[in-house]
Parts: sequence; C-alpha cells; structure tokens
Amino acid sequence: MGSARMTNNELMPDRAKEKESTVGRRKNILIFACSGLSNTGKLTMQAASTLAFRRPDMYRAAAAHKGVDMVEDAASEGFRILALDGCTDRCATKKLDEAGLKADLYMLVTELGIEKTRPSDVKPEYVEKIIRAIRDT
Repeated sequence: MGSARMTNNELMPDRAKEKESTVGRRKNILIFACSGLSNTGKLTMQAASTLAFRRPDMYRAAAAHKGVDMVEDAASEGFRILALDGCTDRCATKKLDEAGLKADLYMLVTELGIEKTRPSDVKPEYVEKIIRAIRDT
C-alpha cells in the first residue's frame, strides 16, 4: 500500500524555495577581522575565529594584519565578505580599501555597545555578543 503523505516541500513549494534562498544568502561569509591591539580589536578576531570553528560550513576568518590574500581567494569562491572593525579606526575596512576591495557587509564592535578600553578587557560575553550580531546579519 502506497503512502499518500506529502513532504513540507511538496505541500509548500514556494516556502521551500524561500528557505533555500535564505540559507544560500547566509552561507559562505569570510569575516575579515581587524585584530588590533585594543580590547575591541582582539574581540573581533576571537569572535571570527570562534564562529569559524563552530560553523566551518558557513564562516571563515581572516586577520586584517595578514593582508587581503584570503579575502581575494574567498571572493573568487563566492564568499560574501564581512569587514569586522573593532572601533572607529576601521582597520579591516582600510586594508580592504587599500587593496581596492569592498566588503559586502560591515560591522563595528563599538556600535554593539562594547566600549574600547584596555587590551585586557576581553570577556567571553563580549565575544558571544559579537557572534550573535554576525549571525543576525
């Protein structure tokens, strides 16, 4: 006896396509992190590295101080580029500009309510706050 059950994709094909396209937009993000000496600079790289470790299928991390080679490679592979700046100095964005590259997305850690202070002010809850903000982009 055959089953007359239909999958969600068969019942709502437009919804399935919407979900696929949403997933497609959220995939493949290279986080180009500032990695400066202040707490906000350190937080950018910690958040980027943590997210790339947790979700390697969706994210890669690159440190701005190492140059833009990884950005160029990721862009050629279809990755979207997120410039993750720690403060208004915008080190990651400046590195991209110098190389004639543009990020698809921008994020400034100090706009998330994290104050730029001493280099040792790197708290796990700040890292998680940045990760949540990146995931919401």
